[in-house]
Amino acid sequence: MHTRSRSLTLAAASLVALTAPAGLTTFFDPSQVAAHPASGVTSETYSSGGYRFVVTRDKLFTGGTGHIIGRSVRVPWPQGMEAQAVTTPPPGVTDYKARMTITREDGRVFDWNSFTMKLLANTGGAGAALEIMPKVNGEDAFGDPLTFDVTGYYGGTFSYDESPNVWGSTARLKGFATYNVNLYVDFAFTALAFTAIVPCPADLNADTFVDDADFVIFAAAYNTLDCADPAMPAGCPADLNADTLVDDADFVLFAEAYNALLCP
Repeated sequence: MHTRSRSLTLAAASLVALTAPAGLTTFFDPSQVAAHPASGVTSETYSSGGYRFVVTRDKLFTGGTGHIIGRSVRVPWPQGMEAQAVTTPPPGVTDYKARMTITREDGRVFDWNSFTMKLLANTGGAGAALEIMPKVNGEDAFGDPLTFDVTGYYGGTFSYDESPNVWGSTARLKGFATYNVNLYVDFAFTALAFTAIVPCPADLNADTFVDDADFVIFAAAYNTLDCADPAMPAGCPADLNADTLVDDADFVLFAEAYNALLCP
């Protein structure tokens, strides 16, 4: 039985929904640092700003030399994130497409607001569509992937956002934890914008409860007050209304969540 020792109450307050954006994250900026936590036979994994990118790389490419030389990356971090078609897959693998999987490090859902991608091969003759398929519990979220026209030539760039567009729109890329991307030729994202959604922002220790443990964290932040104070935890998570202060307005929101106990 999950218990708590105190009960916070509100005499009178106007309360708002507990679902709130954790903030917009944009890539790519020279100041952004990427970790490289994993490397596969034909893949690389990078993480930055709370997001993880798993991309295909043509590491087994021989170029007719008789030995593995791989292919160089033309859009290195922080200029962008490149995915390569795998011209020489491992034995038994028949997937040659350039692929990228994007998730958050904390596993939470996020919105994909916009992107700019760069072609690293010609598609003008055959035509091409970048495909994006969100996942829900490991299953495809839609019957067919969302497509974005990228017909053009090497070095061409294509930008898409939530605006209505017959060639593609990110408007439906909302509230998913995983986005799988593919194209039959090499490509790189050179700009990305994501918004992470925190379904229970007052759950400051991410254990699915808003209880005494969270109260201790909130109280410390409340006493610090200013999000710019060096003593404030990184990201100022107790600033529930995102006004750069942890004050009475945030207490109102925290108290509602505390009295509910369970995250929605």
